[in-house]
Amino acid sequence: MLYDILQGLMYPFLFLSMYFQILLLLSFFENKKKIKSEETHKIKSYPSVTIAVPCWNEEKTLVSTLKSLTELDYPQDKLSIIIVDDGSRDETLSIAKTYQSLHPNQIKVITKENGGKHTAVNLALLESESDLFGCLDADSFVTPQTLKTIVSYFEANPETMAVTPCIHIRNPNTFIQRMQAIEYLMGVFLRKAFGQLDAIQVTPGPFSIFRKEVFQKLGGYRKAHNTEDFEITLRMHKAHFKIMNSHKALVYTIGPATAKGFFYQRLRWARGFLENSLDYKELFFKKEYGNFGMFTLPMAFLFVFYGLYAAFFTVYLVSSQFSNTILRWITVGIHPQMPSFDLFYLNTTVMSFVVMIMLTMFLVVLYIGNLLSDDKQQIYHNFPIFFILYPLFVPIFLGRAVVDTFLKRKNVWILQDTKGSGQ
Repeated sequence: MLYDILQGLMYPFLFLSMYFQILLLLSFFENKKKIKSEETHKIKSYPSVTIAVPCWNEEKTLVSTLKSLTELDYPQDKLSIIIVDDGSRDETLSIAKTYQSLHPNQIKVITKENGGKHTAVNLALLESESDLFGCLDADSFVTPQTLKTIVSYFEANPETMAVTPCIHIRNPNTFIQRMQAIEYLMGVFLRKAFGQLDAIQVTPGPFSIFRKEVFQKLGGYRKAHNTEDFEITLRMHKAHFKIMNSHKALVYTIGPATAKGFFYQRLRWARGFLENSLDYKELFFKKEYGNFGMFTLPMAFLFVFYGLYAAFFTVYLVSSQFSNTILRWITVGIHPQMPSFDLFYLNTTVMSFVVMIMLTMFLVVLYIGNLLSDDKQQIYHNFPIFFILYPLFVPIFLGRAVVDTFLKRKNVWILQDTKGSGQ
């Protein structure tokens, strides 16, 4: 009886998930020609751009970050870089000043007491006089063509107010980083598909570029539960500002190398999503906010809880099977035999059929994401790691995020882990 009830509650989750994947795939294929044309626009006039680099104890990665920015294929007189040292205690400020001396007309260094990333970026905003403004985290890196590729979207689509890049994990070495490589590859497709629906959920810190008027009209960044990039996206959707995605604008970021680092990063992201979504609950199921308000935001919020339920259901099934096996062994004894396979015993229930379809569509999503990006990832090497490890992490950080959010525990930034692989 209990099994039937639990299984019955799983069907809405499975069918909603399948519907969600089908919608995104249909949206992508319907706009395939439009997406292809986005790659060919040539810039006629270069707008001025300011890139803020907020830093807090980033001595291990800052050199590579600044090197990638100074090597951008963009007119130097149109590109300004503002490095904001947010009270670092290592050699971050010294490195920044060294690069300023090498590029005095392009790089400006500001130092301040530690106040959080949003305060550092807002300080750079006050110093900026450019047409476009963006931020590059000091553990992320761009390719020479990245900025040109993003800027072309603003020229080709004058109504566009922000453009997000295509983000990959840089040099994934540990199992945790290789797991993230698949997750980020899935994000390449999702961000592009969401863009076609005018429903991009976040303008990520690594090199999302905005028209300066976004901040002039909406104000600067807010602390926003330590996820200021998600909050500004919600604010933009509330103001009906258009956000696009550039799938060829490559950005690389260093993913946490350890399980502890990954857990605390995703806990922060999950709490930020829940808390900011509750702050902007007036967007839920409102036609005036289009697909974002009617579909993607409420669905994402719902999936947090359904994901936890799916994890609980899976644990219940495994525990039941294990206890039944132990009971059988106790009753009739252990009789080892060679495993055999017979198509007659293949599980053909509706649930297993839906799960197989969803897994197939997930692999299609990864394949398309790999095709979209100019950086081809090692899907087949990393997918088994993702398939095994990721489901173990998700219910833990989602469960903790839900509990912390509804108990209103203090939301503090926890250092994720060292970033020694950045150079």
